[in-house]
Amino acid sequence: MPRTEVPRTEVPRTEVPRTEVPRTVRLPGGRTAARRPPVGREEETDRLRRILADRSPAGPRLVRLTGDPGTGKTRLLTEWGERAERAGFTLLAGRASPRDRDRPFALFAEPVARLLADPVPTAAVAPADRTLLHRCLLEPDLAAGRSRRETAAGGPDRLLHVIGDLVWAAARHRPVLLSLDDLHWADDRSLDLLSDLLRRPRAGTRLVLVGALRPRQASAPLMAALTDTHTACRVDQVALRPLSRDAVDTLLGPATPPERRRILHRASGGNPLYLRILSLSPKAPRGVDHPHDLVLSEEAAVSAMTAVARELAPLGTVETDVLRAAAVLGDEFEPAHLAVVAGCDPPVAAAALDRLVALDLLRDDHPRGRLCRARHPVLRAAVHRSIPPAWRRDAHARADRLLRDTGAGPLERAPHVARSGRMGDMDAIRLLGEAADGLMDTDPALSASWLRTALSLLVEDREGLRASLTASLARALGLSGRLRACRELLRRTPPEPHRPTRESARRVAFHAMVERHLGDYRAAEALLEAELARVPEGADAVAHPMRLELATVRLLCRAGPRSPERVAELVDDVLRRTPDGQEPQRMAALVRLAHAGACQGDVTALRRSAAEACALADATGDTVLAAHLDTVCQLGWAEALAERHLDALRHTTRGVRLARETGQLFVLPHLQLAHSYAGLAAGRPADALRSAEEAEETARLLDRPSVLGFALALNAWATSLLDGPDAAAPLAERAVQEAGADGRPWGVTAGVLAGIRVAQGRPDEALDLARSAAEHSGPPGTARCVRPMWYALAAEAAAARDHGDGRVWARRARLDAEVLGLPGQRGHAALAEAHTSADPIGPLRSAIGDFRTAGLVVMECRAGLLLSRTLAARGRDEEALAAARHAKRLAESCGARHLRQQAVDVQRRLGARQPRTAREPHGTGPPMSVREREIARLVALGLSNGDIARALVVSPKTVEAHLTRVFRKTGVRSRAALIAVMTSEDTRRGA
Repeated sequence: MPRTEVPRTEVPRTEVPRTEVPRTVRLPGGRTAARRPPVGREEETDRLRRILADRSPAGPRLVRLTGDPGTGKTRLLTEWGERAERAGFTLLAGRASPRDRDRPFALFAEPVARLLADPVPTAAVAPADRTLLHRCLLEPDLAAGRSRRETAAGGPDRLLHVIGDLVWAAARHRPVLLSLDDLHWADDRSLDLLSDLLRRPRAGTRLVLVGALRPRQASAPLMAALTDTHTACRVDQVALRPLSRDAVDTLLGPATPPERRRILHRASGGNPLYLRILSLSPKAPRGVDHPHDLVLSEEAAVSAMTAVARELAPLGTVETDVLRAAAVLGDEFEPAHLAVVAGCDPPVAAAALDRLVALDLLRDDHPRGRLCRARHPVLRAAVHRSIPPAWRRDAHARADRLLRDTGAGPLERAPHVARSGRMGDMDAIRLLGEAADGLMDTDPALSASWLRTALSLLVEDREGLRASLTASLARALGLSGRLRACRELLRRTPPEPHRPTRESARRVAFHAMVERHLGDYRAAEALLEAELARVPEGADAVAHPMRLELATVRLLCRAGPRSPERVAELVDDVLRRTPDGQEPQRMAALVRLAHAGACQGDVTALRRSAAEACALADATGDTVLAAHLDTVCQLGWAEALAERHLDALRHTTRGVRLARETGQLFVLPHLQLAHSYAGLAAGRPADALRSAEEAEETARLLDRPSVLGFALALNAWATSLLDGPDAAAPLAERAVQEAGADGRPWGVTAGVLAGIRVAQGRPDEALDLARSAAEHSGPPGTARCVRPMWYALAAEAAAARDHGDGRVWARRARLDAEVLGLPGQRGHAALAEAHTSADPIGPLRSAIGDFRTAGLVVMECRAGLLLSRTLAARGRDEEALAAARHAKRLAESCGARHLRQQAVDVQRRLGARQPRTAREPHGTGPPMSVREREIARLVALGLSNGDIARALVVSPKTVEAHLTRVFRKTGVRSRAALIAVMTSEDTRRGA
């Protein structure tokens, strides 16, 4: 029976842009510049540019362009050809094809046609030879047999010499770029001609020969032709590597979410062809780095089969069946199994396998030696989808029987049973359930798929399997992020009729965790309390998992003012009763204690518990820790609240990696949020922005509005540091809308928008939002250890509109900070005092010191900027300049572009107030380099940095760096002044 897939959230497909742009870029003044090279191939394009520019009189130049299918060899040849034509070369382009391997000189048909249309090289060929070329190569109705007869009639080498004479005649008149694609499919006579051109160059000619080939399919004669060349022939090897992650990001563009770009890069292996195919179909399950079964949409499968159609066309029936059998067996397989699955004799299957390996459709280079694999998972998935359904079902049944007879386990057999099982087959149902349980912690989405298939095969439930299969399915759905579907199944599951067992307690704790993640804390608390009431005294192993979950839920509920204290007592009891050897449970208890301390404002307990939990996490291996990622997430937040930001970044980075590797999407966005928050605090806004964007995408995929609001708020916070408050405001506004005033992350979303409104000069709105953030009843806004931060924000907003409440907020911040003793919160309190004090310089210096102690780089930079402005307003310019320089260094160190620009603005304003000393005449400083002078002249022509970057085929950042040095060397501070300098210089030269 066909496998039943887990329903997956559909996301809009992302098509990889072809990046086809005009050949030239039009610049002001009617001038043109070359278009940018293909994305990710800038180095290769620049290398050919140097080769084309080489005018040395040496012999021919050979460029061997190698790469796997789909790496972009043809695209790069096209780009190189266009550049060569613009450089004055004659372009001769030919391409081999599998169907032309019996047609002599087929590779050179198109180059010959191009040359015969040019009267200059044609004049060097006798009329009879031109007729021979037409009859043998250019007349479309000639069959391969007739072509061979014509060649034989003129002598075995006559046609070879005629084509060679034609090429050399063209190369004597103008430089020639001979571009030959797919050399691995070239016929023997074309290879003879290729060898002749490289071994017998002509004097007074210039020939650059570029040959593209797949190295795995290159024949011995081809490699001999490309290596046995004349001593004067210079050879360059250009091997196309997979595209980098940055190149894929550029190719897909910002419209594709970061997480999807990461997945597509990993799944495609950086291969542009497979990247384009995968972009046509949402890769499912999302967020899993090692899909056991790549699922392509119909459009993607058709695109993949079209891309390999030329390779599949020559295959016979047996070879086709063996290729299908390989697709059925999976991404890697035992070669001896092909015969059984394909239904043919072993010697026949072995011969077909050799042929498929020679064609590079299958590969035998598996790291484990004897196993084989498809060239790429996309190729295997496309072939598998194209198999007729009946043949595919029977082939999977044969594969299952074979694996069963060889002693394979459930995990190896399940992919085949899921596709070939029949209704009522209890053996198949039990096997799928066992395999799904074994895969639960590493790929819960695939586990859910197998469990759904097992339930669909179940007709009569005589063994009571339906309940256990349904419970396993609920867990798999929950781990893979489908929390609502999981909750629906769990709520329909009847409670254990007898005393709770470890298994039933584990299921109840998981159910409560699902309710918690969905925001229904009361339901989670009621569920746990009811089940704990049934646990007999002394059954700690049964009760502890539920008690720890109850502690988390009660911290979120905040049932009363003493709630954190009661939670601490509950967790302390669990910690005392936890026996040695149960480090994961001890770590979970310590993390809950840390959060209880954060809510109480007991920083000593927070830091002590977080440090002990940190040590346990570091001592735990990935396999064990992967089963406790919810605890890892809570640990990251506890460390961030304790101002252990680097530890928080380290643990959340590890947690994100494990969540992706194991497919535990339910916790992935929370880990990404914690990583983003810690990154912002530690002064890494670019990393924080990336994590926030990934959390945003995951939240949308999982339909989690509150998480989405939190992600948007952190995104806005990072954007404000990078691009300023106006760019961040729309994100913050959307965050507030998504979170809602009653939502859990309201404190953060309202606080971020309040900070942006202050920066925008809208203090009334900022004050209302800051009050709401400070007084919100949901975490993490009112964890006592971060309240001074929100109080300081309210004080700043109140001070901005001369509201008397500013001092009240500042006093509240100071009192809480004194109790806490956290240096970062002391810094916020000092900042609040500075906003409301008549003499803010002392509090600002205190704030800078406290922020430095806490490692809050961004806040130290902001306080430094405020100090520089305050000193400048009091006429203390030298001190103000020193503070601005320090703030600028901090902003540069963390990449906060907007803060850096603010520091530069302060420096410029202060510099304008300084008495000007007599300057040396322009041009007496260090001389400009050739590139710097080139850029300066382009500025004088009125070009923007972007125009200059496109004209010179460099990045805008490179242009900015050169301009900075130009400004320094010429002693100017603006583009207008630089234009005046360059105009004056040109005038002097003209005179």
